[in-house]
Amino acid sequence: MNDSMLEERRPVYDFDYIAGADVLKDVHEAYLNLKKNAPPLFWTTRHGGHWVANSADVAVKALRHPEIFSSKFLSIPPNPQQPKMIPESLDPPEHRPYRQMLRPFFEGKAIAPLEPRIIEWTEELVGKVVDKGGCEFVEDIAGPLPISVFMEIFGFPLDRYEEFRTLALNYFSAGNGSESGLAYVGQIQQILVELIQSRMAEPRSDLVSSLVTMDFEGRKLTFEELMSIGFLMFLAGLDTVTNALTYGMRHLAHDPALQQRMAEDPDCIPNAVEELLRRYTFVSTPRYLVQDTEIDGIQLRKGESILVPLHSVGLDDKLNPNPETVDVDRPAVRHAAFGSGVHTCLGLHLARMEMINFYKVWFRRIPRFELAPMDGPLKFRAGSVQSIEALPIRWA
Repeated sequence: MNDSMLEERRPVYDFDYIAGADVLKDVHEAYLNLKKNAPPLFWTTRHGGHWVANSADVAVKALRHPEIFSSKFLSIPPNPQQPKMIPESLDPPEHRPYRQMLRPFFEGKAIAPLEPRIIEWTEELVGKVVDKGGCEFVEDIAGPLPISVFMEIFGFPLDRYEEFRTLALNYFSAGNGSESGLAYVGQIQQILVELIQSRMAEPRSDLVSSLVTMDFEGRKLTFEELMSIGFLMFLAGLDTVTNALTYGMRHLAHDPALQQRMAEDPDCIPNAVEELLRRYTFVSTPRYLVQDTEIDGIQLRKGESILVPLHSVGLDDKLNPNPETVDVDRPAVRHAAFGSGVHTCLGLHLARMEMINFYKVWFRRIPRFELAPMDGPLKFRAGSVQSIEALPIRWA
């Protein structure tokens, strides 16, 4: 088959994952409509042209075959100036030793001692707003809680929370490769340089100190490796759980029956967390083809990029019947909110611990709430990681 015939078989659909009017209006409605209306795999001409995996089958194939779909570039279009993020931007076999090194720090037994602190922080944050009758959820709770947990683990000073949160938001909002984006990268790197140098001089009982002093394949980690690991941890820790909680609370504000269920039956909360993650997944991860491949008769070429919306797994009706419905009694909740394959999120146990304990504390203190009146619609941030800028809520 010649190139022109292959081009004719290339399904094309117009989708802008960064600046599309639909994703900026309502991210999850946009991805749900995409799932319903677009082909399982299609090409969009936006952002230099790239593929989009719009089915669970295609998404899982891309995520589980790094020998074809590389993590070398974590942006579309590929940005060679983007800092390396170990181990996320590495492929096997180079990826494996770094992940094996980091995994023990995030296993269940390692994070278990954090649970009392997570509950304490949650009680404190909810306690500050419970008598006010309302709050801006992102600013008052969803932001401070997971970021405080991360900063303590990693060794960042907690009094710099506002600075770090603002910097992370600005980084994610900046255009790929833009001057402002590169400036935020420089600011993040400067923070990491200061922290790493401090722990090299005087180790403490935090993750950075452990990384600085530990043995890695018969040697110490280089400063460049420490910076790369730190860059990934900084961005992952300052945004991910914040978004999960915000989307969950947005749904719950419209679902009083589920609020009542979670308040009266806390045992259902772990299932509710999984179901909310499934329905409101918020990451679309880029991959870069390092060899030609074919999917369902469609030719994908080396050097092309593919966007893998993790939403496409949880919204697949072959895996989850009636995927639009949030059902905490769903027999099996199948999703890829934490990724799939070799790059599955290292912090998934910690994230679940934070979310489960948050909802337990929240519904014990505030069993019923709703969205507060706003001057306009909710504002969404699109791109690889999608979020809501603010979520005002109120209660009696």
